[in-house]
Amino acid sequence: MWDVNDKTEKLQMAEGDYGIELPVTVHGTTLGENDTLLFTFKAALNGATILTKEYGNPTDNTVNLEFTEAESALFGVGDYVYSLDWYQSGSFMCNLIRCAVFVVVDKA
Repeated sequence: MWDVNDKTEKLQMAEGDYGIELPVTVHGTTLGENDTLLFTFKAALNGATILTKEYGNPTDNTVNLEFTEAESALFGVGDYVYSLDWYQSGSFMCNLIRCAVFVVVDKA
């Protein structure tokens, strides 16, 4: 289960969920075949990186964020932060989301 608050860019997931795609669409620019989006999930602002996910070849400015079972297991119940960076042909272009909240809720 993914839950998204578009105004705050807050993501929420139930503990242990995996294999569910969350479409993420970039607005304000046109992404092409040489563009990649890099999600970085951290324990806290300026904290240790827990997971990075890189997606290339966006379709209609959209990529699908999805965790594997092993990736989901990295996140216990609690609050985390994430950022989203845009790269073009391997060069950094822009930080699209600087620091937003990622919450993992207890599924009980």
